[in-house]
Amino acid sequence: MSVFFADSSALVKRYITEIGSAWVRGWALPVHGNIVVISEIAAVELVSAFARRRREGSLTAAAFDLLRNNFLLHTEREYLTVRLERDVLRRAGDVAARHPLRTLDAIQLACALDSVQTLGLTPTFVSADRNLLIAAAAEGFPTDDPNAHP
Repeated sequence: MSVFFADSSALVKRYITEIGSAWVRGWALPVHGNIVVISEIAAVELVSAFARRRREGSLTAAAFDLLRNNFLLHTEREYLTVRLERDVLRRAGDVAARHPLRTLDAIQLACALDSVQTLGLTPTFVSADRNLLIAAAAEGFPTDDPNAHP
């Protein structure tokens, strides 16, 4: 069993086929027995990503509904979700002060840091965002980029 923290840029690859999708599915599906940790903000970010693809025409309305419903079900049953509580948001501000990150990226990293305390284990931080991976590595996480696994 391994533990992964998946930011939204990585997690979306489980649902929409693109570079790195096969690799993400290789550890994110429950059959593999891993713990997958996500931030509560991922619920907004993934639905937003699905909706953007629907608007652009690469997803039908039916496919959008299916992806959204599957993701929300997985969020309830499969993922360990770090809630956006006051301490996590405070930590996100500290992270943003230390690293050149956008707001939501700082929140993602703060959630990963919180998960270390909750689990007593350090997950592999997975993201397709180079700046976020650099910051996660500086915070002591092993990191991986799904785009490096075509």
